[in-house]
Amino acid sequence: MLAAALPALAAPGGRPRFGAYVSCSASGRSHDAACSLGARPSAVFRSFRRGGVRYAVCVRRPGGHRHCRHKRTRVRGVRSRAAIGLSRPGRYTVSWLVHGARVKRVRFRARAPRVFVNGDSLAVGTKPYLPRDLPGWPIRQSASISRHAPQGVGLLRSKGRGLARIVVMQLGTNDDPRATDAFRRAVRATMRIAGRRRCVVWPNIVRPRVAGTSYAGYNSILAAENRRRDNLFVVDWTRMARRHRYWFGPDGVHPNATGYMARAAAIAAKVRACLG
Repeated sequence: MLAAALPALAAPGGRPRFGAYVSCSASGRSHDAACSLGARPSAVFRSFRRGGVRYAVCVRRPGGHRHCRHKRTRVRGVRSRAAIGLSRPGRYTVSWLVHGARVKRVRFRARAPRVFVNGDSLAVGTKPYLPRDLPGWPIRQSASISRHAPQGVGLLRSKGRGLARIVVMQLGTNDDPRATDAFRRAVRATMRIAGRRRCVVWPNIVRPRVAGTSYAGYNSILAAENRRRDNLFVVDWTRMARRHRYWFGPDGVHPNATGYMARAAAIAAKVRACLG
């Protein structure tokens, strides 16, 4: 009796009654098994026999959370779409139900772009926390305690076409604050290497004066380049540090564990912002 109550996918004669699939494209025409984070996929449903069909679309996200929306088709055969918000990488399951009975279920994956972290001792400090803030993201981290910004540029250049889609530059704190031209060249060289298709995340600098010179010049350079470029995202570490001075020890540079966790979370937020 239960089987008889289920709405059949195919009408008499073998013609389908309903069609359903997941599409990563803006047009909603492609049938996709995987989408990149940053895409705006949709659950597409069509009724081929009549319009005005009420249905539900349910999405189960990685981690098991399930959410359903109720929709209604319009003209017969025309695509009805429900947006699927991608919250994190992993497997998603989409189900379509008519009169409470499932007529189609599709599984697809959301994939995160690769992230490369290029940094100094502050990157050493955030290293254990970034993967927690970006679960499922493929992250490679290269951190050296005394790395300078020009050295970091050389490392990026050595990656060639294999450079990750998103680059995190935690550099500048070891550099001479009087050498603003050299730092500007390093920032601009980084952006040239990244090109327009990649995104760069760069926290600004918190450090006491060196030889009587503050790092305000470096931070002004980052702010100016940030205004010029859509693919440069600056983490306002200086603002966070001013609000939470208790994070820092005597050197005024390296935070405690709480500070590193907050810094990693702020970097992760900018990494996600790279996807728009």
